[in-house]
Amino acid sequence: MRAAIYCRLSKEDRVTNGESESIQNQKSMLIQYAIEKGLDIYQIYSDEDYSGVDRSRPAFNAMIQDASEHKFDVVIAKTQSRFTRDMELVERYLHGKFPEWGIRFIAVVDHADTADQYNKKARQINGLINEWYLEDLSENVRSVMRHKQLTGQFIGSFAPYGYAKDPNDHNHLVIDPEAAVVVRRIFQMAIQGHGYRSIVSTLNSEGVPNPTMYKRMHGDNIFSPHDKGQTQGLWSVGTIYLILHREIYIGNLVQGKQHRISYKSKKIKVLPKSQWIVVPDTHEPIISKEDFEMVQMMRSSGHASQLGTMTRPLCGLVRCACCGSVMSLNGRARETKEGGPFREFRCPLHIRAPHLCRSNCISMLAVEKMVQEKVQELVRENLEPDSPAMRQIEEQWMEHRGNGREELERVQEEIRQRENILKNLYQDRCNGVLDQSQFKELQWAYTNEKNALEQRLQKLERALADTRSQEEHRKAFQEKVRSIGQVETMSRELAFQLMEAVRVWPKEKKKPRKVEIIWRF
Repeated sequence: MRAAIYCRLSKEDRVTNGESESIQNQKSMLIQYAIEKGLDIYQIYSDEDYSGVDRSRPAFNAMIQDASEHKFDVVIAKTQSRFTRDMELVERYLHGKFPEWGIRFIAVVDHADTADQYNKKARQINGLINEWYLEDLSENVRSVMRHKQLTGQFIGSFAPYGYAKDPNDHNHLVIDPEAAVVVRRIFQMAIQGHGYRSIVSTLNSEGVPNPTMYKRMHGDNIFSPHDKGQTQGLWSVGTIYLILHREIYIGNLVQGKQHRISYKSKKIKVLPKSQWIVVPDTHEPIISKEDFEMVQMMRSSGHASQLGTMTRPLCGLVRCACCGSVMSLNGRARETKEGGPFREFRCPLHIRAPHLCRSNCISMLAVEKMVQEKVQELVRENLEPDSPAMRQIEEQWMEHRGNGREELERVQEEIRQRENILKNLYQDRCNGVLDQSQFKELQWAYTNEKNALEQRLQKLERALADTRSQEEHRKAFQEKVRSIGQVETMSRELAFQLMEAVRVWPKEKKKPRKVEIIWRF
């Protein structure tokens, strides 16, 4: 009789059982068994690093195909679980197809044998136990991975572009200086007003390798189904979009965006953002939070029309005062008599439904000029060092910081009091003043109070640190605002730092055009 030998080893088996469960040991055992039973070995089928529930095992499927063509008479495995841990496959092949094809299955160690009709219930029980084991193992692995995510440990196979895995701790990220330069440049270009396609064009024209190609060049065996053929190594709009929206670059670890539906299925379910696991400040940031927030604000502001390779400063900020819609730039620019580009901001609701919104459009250059004048006026009247507005801002900041420090000192004192009480409780227990139950009850109460106060202290310390950083940002912001009075053209970065929106009213006869700026302060 011809015999097929099947061996399988998963990654979990390798970790838990070591050399005793190696593929080579399985082969040796099964070859010896076949020789002792006088069986001719047709072929040895071997799957390494495959789970027993995986239906895409190449050697397993090749063996099933050969079995259907009756190329052998017996299948030998070390245990039934080596053949499969999937109860459905046990029923399909051991109790269905194999008898139909005239093939006998033998598991040497746990004595599963389809030639023994009284052995069927034992095989079915084994199948259930094997599947339960795999389900428990999957749940344990998922629990461990989730714990790592919640504690801010990176669990990905490859570090995100711009980072590398710490050689001393593979669950921690460190900056990759070479790639980080490109990430910073991408963010800076976005802040300056470059659109996705403009950034892609610049990087590709300079021959900068995209993230997948960069990792391959540095030894990572990474595969991307979207990075092949003529597009290999080239940047895409999708890649730039992902980089500009990833919190990983400000030091936050964002994981748990998706999970497998079941340990028996490879289908992935994408989770809503509210269920993502976000742990802040787990690694050194590449991008400042201010620059990251600026990019998010600019990208979520609505329409981002392109003129050449740059987005105009006010795109996404100009709104129709009648209906509140973000006004978009018309598609093509034409030359004015003065030689500059002529484009118009137009209300999209009026274009689609004129009866719902009055006609509203304005020259791009005209609104930019009016906004520039209003900003210069703001600088002159309100943001000079000795102006009433500036003095009021300074007083508010001083009061806010003073209140925060007083609260922090009060909480620190209360923590010290709880620590002293806990020390005295222990002394009273040793002296017999308190019995065990009284001691435990009081210890539990004061420990909880101390823990709550420590959490409050951490929040106050972070708030105070944020206050310092905000004050530094405010001073830098004021310097930028003052500098706008000396420049002729406003940058997109400054426009978004200064303004929430630019509201434009429809033009009325014999009246100047009304344009209102909603400031961010």
